[in-house]
Amino acid sequence: MSKLLALALAAALQPAFAGMLDFNDITNSDDAAGFGMVQLMDRYLLSDGVQFTGGAWGERSAYNCDGFNSFVAHDLSCGAVQLASDPHNVKSSSDVSFTINFADGFTTGSSFYYSALKDTRFSITVYDQLDGKGTGKAIAASTSATCDVSGLTFCDWSLADLQFAGTAYSIVVKGADQTFMLDDLNLIQAPANPNPAPEPGSIALALGGLGALGWSRRRAARR
Repeated sequence: MSKLLALALAAALQPAFAGMLDFNDITNSDDAAGFGMVQLMDRYLLSDGVQFTGGAWGERSAYNCDGFNSFVAHDLSCGAVQLASDPHNVKSSSDVSFTINFADGFTTGSSFYYSALKDTRFSITVYDQLDGKGTGKAIAASTSATCDVSGLTFCDWSLADLQFAGTAYSIVVKGADQTFMLDDLNLIQAPANPNPAPEPGSIALALGGLGALGWSRRRAARR
């Protein structure tokens, strides 16, 4: 099944995303190594219509949550998403990215919280097509303060307020390996088209009805 077909099927079968993804459903058992690290991919596609591609790893915190990674999630919860090639391995200097797709489209005012290592170079861009395609709008963001708690990597969170014109369908985050985390993703669904194009079946039914009406009028005129 193609990616676009899977997204369309999820949108048709499931209610649109409402509320917030806080990633607290991630457990140690999601990870074969028992560390609570899982590449998200289609994890939330059928339930919420949200798809991740690339280096988006859901992780469970070691801070009072029995996970492996030493971070404090936003609002002191247990789960968050790390930008990483593979957090099981030693981080590299290479750049990595992940994309968030939402087939129903989202509007300005959508948001998420992020934490980034000091002086880390990263970017957040929203696009008006899926998979980071089409026209992009860069979202202003800066690195967070260094954690003041010994042993913790991520703990200071900032709000990424996604302000843009029109409707967006994807978010792309790029940066160095294992230097950025995301939490509490809140996508505001774009309003439905108030005048949707009629389906082919409806058009055929309407044309058939008009044809029958014309035939009945011609028959009445002959009488």
